[in-house]
Amino acid sequence: MIKTCTICNSATLVHRQNLRTLVVVAGILDVLLRIHVERQQDAPTNHAPWEQLGKLVALLAKPTPLLAEGTAQGETLADNVAKHWLGTFDSLCLNCGFLLMDEPDDPAPG
Repeated sequence: MIKTCTICNSATLVHRQNLRTLVVVAGILDVLLRIHVERQQDAPTNHAPWEQLGKLVALLAKPTPLLAEGTAQGETLADNVAKHWLGTFDSLCLNCGFLLMDEPDDPAPG
């Protein structure tokens, strides 16, 4: 698997094989942050250091609704990215937009 983009040499490649995992994690984080923001709108603004991070982590103590909603959101986006962005390609560089096809590391002797 190619680790960096052959055009811009950036390590911002999204590979088809790990697309779903990346986007589902992003979906779960999105749901977590939205819930956290909703809860903080009525809270005082003078927080102790690390208090907000602790509250975010505490939200994960009840993961069932977060995981289900975030996973569904992420899977929908992953399907759209695979269909509309990657198409028949294997990787997309998020830096320059170049689409790549993975090639075998060792070509068969001929």
